[in-house]
Amino acid sequence: MKTFNDIIVGIKKWAKAKEIKRGVYMDLRVLRYFLTVAKEQSFTKAAKQLHITQPTLSRQLAALEAELEAAKINAEAELNNAKAALESAKAALIAALDQVDQANKTRITTLLGKANGLLATINSDRQSLIDAKDQLARLKAGLVSVELSNQQTIANEEKNKAVAQALIAEYEKYSTKDKADAEKAAQEANAKLTALDQIKGEKNTADQNARQAYWEAYNNLNGSLYVRTLQQAGPSYYDTEDIRGEVVNYTNDDSTNGTVWPQSYTKYTANLDRINEAITNQTRYLSVSKAALADANKALTDAKASDTYKSLAKAVTDAQKKFDDAKTEADKNTALSELGIAEGNLSAYIQPLEDAVDSATTDVTDRENSLKNWNNILAAVSGDNATAYANLLTVMDNAVKAQVETAIAYNKASHNYSVQYTLASTLQRIADGLADYDQLILVQKQAIATADENIANAASIVSEEQAIANQEKLIASLENSLAVNEPIYNDYLAQIKALVGDSAE
Repeated sequence: MKTFNDIIVGIKKWAKAKEIKRGVYMDLRVLRYFLTVAKEQSFTKAAKQLHITQPTLSRQLAALEAELEAAKINAEAELNNAKAALESAKAALIAALDQVDQANKTRITTLLGKANGLLATINSDRQSLIDAKDQLARLKAGLVSVELSNQQTIANEEKNKAVAQALIAEYEKYSTKDKADAEKAAQEANAKLTALDQIKGEKNTADQNARQAYWEAYNNLNGSLYVRTLQQAGPSYYDTEDIRGEVVNYTNDDSTNGTVWPQSYTKYTANLDRINEAITNQTRYLSVSKAALADANKALTDAKASDTYKSLAKAVTDAQKKFDDAKTEADKNTALSELGIAEGNLSAYIQPLEDAVDSATTDVTDRENSLKNWNNILAAVSGDNATAYANLLTVMDNAVKAQVETAIAYNKASHNYSVQYTLASTLQRIADGLADYDQLILVQKQAIATADENIANAASIVSEEQAIANQEKLIASLENSLAVNEPIYNDYLAQIKALVGDSAE
């Protein structure tokens, strides 16, 4: 059998479970990106202001969303592991009662009952803290609107109410029976809990796979040739639409309700009229440039055939011959001076015309390249490429729908497990003489009252500042509750340890 110290270590694994501090490890640079998106209400404008490309911004959005989701999942997994460790430690404590003299059993049983009641509050506060910090991080990062945040808060509280009402119904059903039946009921409830846990794990795996498929589809969509080409062309040549599905409501097996928000993405639509207009304009510009080049070449050709050019060219030839024939240094200097003047006169006459040809040639080349580029843009956003993008949109839509379906399935399984866990734990506590139905029903009624209060608060919030302040207030309240209750809970454990003494060793 485990020693009492082993038991205490197991319990403290729960008591000291690390709290996920949402946003602490978040890259502040990334956070700035998304605050800019939230402010500008446009990926294109935000990317321009931040001096980064829109695909980069989209990838950062996906990364942040995934980071927050993973952090929440990890926090919930950590909480579930801590709960499991605590249940194991509690079972060992109850077993240790057999080795305690009768005089201390009543006191220990009373303390265990108080500890269990307090534990329910602590576990609930920790789960609420995880959700509240997750929501705060999403609000600050601009990943969720105030309206959507309020809807999520209200939906979560409605779910909490529904769970509490379902538990009250279960408690009332069992409370009419002889408490001697609680042990059998607890065994049956625990067997069902094991089966539900397996189902929850399967649904969670499917949900995570669907989430991964969504992000793959998201990255493929935003990294497609179609989107990258339009972003290169500029916002004047495409339209965007934020695709966000309607809230999906569903009903759990126990007739309680739940809500899922579909993932969102941006749909790009090429403005083919403007692109074709650009091609038409570039074609016209090219035609003008070619005409200018032809005129420049003709002017140069005519100039070289003119008597003036011939005279200036002959002057250069004569000056060169005079230089070549010069016998003395003085004659060479004179001839050299005359040669320089002659060459300068020829250059002054012909060089502007040659420069005009060079400039016109460069202009034609630039216009040809620009026209080629616009034709490439058109090709990239039409025909087979447009079809390929449409297929990616279909994949994206299917990924969103699949993720909604798996999320609903997982949420239902998680809900069933949560209710059954609470019920099984309750029945076991009653079987052990550590709780009674009246007290448990009162706790659930208090939970309903708290949920109603939180719903009223959420409904009154209209600004981002209010939403953030409300979440921060909620977090502070939960942290304060944990700060008060955890020491009391640990004191109960210490008292039990003192009463058990060496008999548990």
